[in-house]
Amino acid sequence: MKYSIEDFHNKAINDYQIKSDWSQEALTEAKLINSDIKKDASFLDYPFVTIDGEDAKDFDDAIYCELIDEGFNLKVAIADVSHYVKEDSHLDFEAMNRATSTYFPRKVIPMLPEKLSNEVCSLQPNKFRRVLYADIKLDKDGHVQAYQFKRGMIKSVARLTYNEVEGFIDNKFEGLEGTYQKSLAASYLLFQKLLKLRAYRGALELDIAEPVLNMNSQGFVHKLASRRRLVAHQLIEEFMLVANVCAANLLKKNFPQSVFRNHDYPESLKIDRLSQSLKKRGLNWEGTAENINNLPKLLERLKSRPDKSTLHMMVLQSMQRAAYEPECKGHFGLKYDEYTHFTSPIRRYPDLIVHRLLKSIIDKNLNVIENLEEILEHCSTKERDAEFASKQVIQCLICCHCKQFIGQNFKGYISGVKDFGLFVDIPELFTTGMLHVSELPSDRYNFNARSQSLDGRRRGNKFTHGDKIDVYIGEISELEGKISLYY
Repeated sequence: MKYSIEDFHNKAINDYQIKSDWSQEALTEAKLINSDIKKDASFLDYPFVTIDGEDAKDFDDAIYCELIDEGFNLKVAIADVSHYVKEDSHLDFEAMNRATSTYFPRKVIPMLPEKLSNEVCSLQPNKFRRVLYADIKLDKDGHVQAYQFKRGMIKSVARLTYNEVEGFIDNKFEGLEGTYQKSLAASYLLFQKLLKLRAYRGALELDIAEPVLNMNSQGFVHKLASRRRLVAHQLIEEFMLVANVCAANLLKKNFPQSVFRNHDYPESLKIDRLSQSLKKRGLNWEGTAENINNLPKLLERLKSRPDKSTLHMMVLQSMQRAAYEPECKGHFGLKYDEYTHFTSPIRRYPDLIVHRLLKSIIDKNLNVIENLEEILEHCSTKERDAEFASKQVIQCLICCHCKQFIGQNFKGYISGVKDFGLFVDIPELFTTGMLHVSELPSDRYNFNARSQSLDGRRRGNKFTHGDKIDVYIGEISELEGKISLYY
């Protein structure tokens, strides 16, 4: 049977119960919002720009940076969604229920109706838009010295893409014409300072290969490529991190409970397994709970290895999952004592809550969110579901692409071990297949949970997490996103 990309979308939507229709009440509320936004006294007359991917339509954030005597003044302007989506409204209920936008190849299920996400709230060029912005002063080394959060209005002077900004930086600040040139040049100087601080903090730098699906007009993959992480991506990421940390700091100062993005330390058992797996690959990292902060040094050692992406994935699999919680516990991966999400209220409901809390601080009328812990737990669950649904569609499309390779040999790495067989990552195809124990060389295999291996009792065959292995592509189930392998 031949499946379409719509079949994969629909299956993922059903499997993860992602809401794709709107209540009539929410649509009516969205329709009644006045999209004719007039300039008012809060207008910030600075050359803000948005920097996003070529296909982006919902522009959450815009930036402006300038050199000052003390160092830098960074302004991060974020779409003021809370101005339009009021608490306890039908739009608010829909947004909370979804909790996040879900991004599929060639399809987006937004958290808000498109009139809001792609028009009224989106920071489109040359249009007045309401924002909540962080006004941040940093010293010459990039340390935050002071910050304020304010309401405002901007008119973005340009919608730039990551590739355009990358070219501008590569060409020594030439190739783009506009009033924003000085701001971009100052942004790059600040970014370099922030990058040094990131390394000094010991934030984890995981470089895991992500596929770019080059698709034909029928919605099928005709070529796979590895996604390039540009300097322009990193620049925006660092600026958003600065704004998020400032927001978390202000929330912590003003509320006994608030919205934090926490990332706990890894569990000792998983770190022990990681250390054992790395030893099998000739990497003697004595990883324990006591010296887990040496992880950045380990990642630095892996930079030149051909299996770097697989090893980085092993490190990621040993980590806990980040979550939204009302108490501040810090972020292990980013090495921040306090962290939240402030920069994407168009597509993340926790960010919308943060905006409401920040506004209540600005207004000196502190807001209390009822059932906050329950709401944040729901948001963490829906975020995970959206991520898994997106990955499922990508996997289904890759499976369709892989049908042409049935019977062909590929090099892979064992990424998971169970009593029934092995999961094998195939870097060339950006996918994982299942090698059933019955396909392994004849032996009587025992599953060793501690060493994450299948150990042959009679002939001494051994297959361990992280081992390099040659496999052949076997049966493929596109709709299930499954690839069977044989040895």
